Amino acid sequence: MSSDTVITYEQVRKNQIRTVILIILYIVLIFLLSFTIGYFYDNIAMGAAIGCFIVFVLLPIQIFTGKNTIGANTRWHEANMDDAEEREAFHLVEGLAISAGLRDTPRVYIIPTDVPNAFAGGLSLKNSYVGITRGLLELLDKPETEGVIAHEISHITHRDVLVSTVSIYLMSAVILLGTILLRMSRYGLGHRSRRSNSKDNTAAIFAALAIAGLILSVFIKVIANLVNLAISRKREYMADANAVRICGYSEGIANALTKISNYSPKYSRDQIDSLGGDEMLCMYIFNPKHKIGLFSTHPPIEKRIEILRNMY
Repeated sequence: MSSDTVITYEQVRKNQIRTVILIILYIVLIFLLSFTIGYFYDNIAMGAAIGCFIVFVLLPIQIFTGKNTIGANTRWHEANMDDAEEREAFHLVEGLAISAGLRDTPRVYIIPTDVPNAFAGGLSLKNSYVGITRGLLELLDKPETEGVIAHEISHITHRDVLVSTVSIYLMSAVILLGTILLRMSRYGLGHRSRRSNSKDNTAAIFAALAIAGLILSVFIKVIANLVNLAISRKREYMADANAVRICGYSEGIANALTKISNYSPKYSRDQIDSLGGDEMLCMYIFNPKHKIGLFSTHPPIEKRIEILRNMY
């Protein structure tokens, strides 16, 4: 059996520790970029205020309103017990949640799109949910649907959902600050140097430190993104393996991934929008935006299927 299929509590714990370290790295990067912006404006306190606002105000707001944003973007609705397919999906989630050891059944939301896909979300085990597209319910048979749902419940039990959500929002903040800094750097550095010509060489030293900080920020951002992507790929392997453990067989999720990836290997703009937009794709069981190796959020779908077929 491949090492990618072996899942232990120790592996889950190590992945969670790596994610916490990554979150800390993002926070450090946010403050580094914020202080650099403050330096350009000759106001370090302003830079500190920007960093504190992002981490302690904006981030919590984004996290606690994230579900509403997802709901608005996907136009989902809660599973309708009067609809046979949606009722069956709810009962599958209910049964698999019990098998996975969850005390509370995740809420089930149906996304009105023909594109077959699914994802999990929620701030805690008690407030978790699973989003399933109508297309997935229509395309897959019961064992295949079970495999997909078990995969998403695995993300919930491994507590991938909250930490990945925080990582996504922090990464967005880093990208925003980096873009602002790059656009203002020419004016900022020139403005700072003109004000400092009448002073001693201390100004030149601070300018050099600002440039070094900018370069370091770019370097940390690249490393943090690569680490984030590596953790994301590992999460997918672990969720696949745990889905097999929950269901007791691997053919269901293996066949599901085959059908989902063959449905539309490359999504159209309308299909992406129906799933909530580009920023949502990394949350789904299948991400159609194929990128090579280190730059992919998911492992190659072919490799995932091969590993699953070699399990039980």
